[in-house]
Amino acid sequence: LSTASNSQTPNSTMAKTKELSKDTRKRIVDLHQTGKSESTIGKQLGVKKSTVGAIIRKWKTYKTTDNLPRSGAPRKISSRGVKMIMRTVSKNPRTTRGDLVNDLQRAGTTVTKVTISNTLQRQGIKSCSARRVPLLKPVHVQARLKFAREHMDDTAEDWENVMWSDE
Repeated sequence: LSTASNSQTPNSTMAKTKELSKDTRKRIVDLHQTGKSESTIGKQLGVKKSTVGAIIRKWKTYKTTDNLPRSGAPRKISSRGVKMIMRTVSKNPRTTRGDLVNDLQRAGTTVTKVTISNTLQRQGIKSCSARRVPLLKPVHVQARLKFAREHMDDTAEDWENVMWSDE
């Protein structure tokens, strides 16, 4: 018996397969030209019959087995826009996505925050937030100042005898 929690959609379990090498594709076409069947070629090279058929059809149609250009929308942010974003983020790492959207808007490109996030991710920039640090109270400021004044003239040898809390 199968329960609903154990069943998975095909997309969640299917792995993305790698494309065949140019050498393998060329061998498929060569074997096809010698008169071998698709199933024989598939068994000989360890490739599925459907894959062999697809490569042969592609070769017959386009006279090539190279990867053809795939469809897809062009990038919304040009390479100049990406450079501008990277320059802004490197100068000021605390720049928000909203600020970057506004910068690009002024430059004439309308994008969303998600597009900015995707662009930053492609460039290897990871988002993170600064650690929340409790604010110092006036008492703490005075204690720090007092400590600093007391130890201002300590030598390097004096500091070598200190046991630091991060050790």
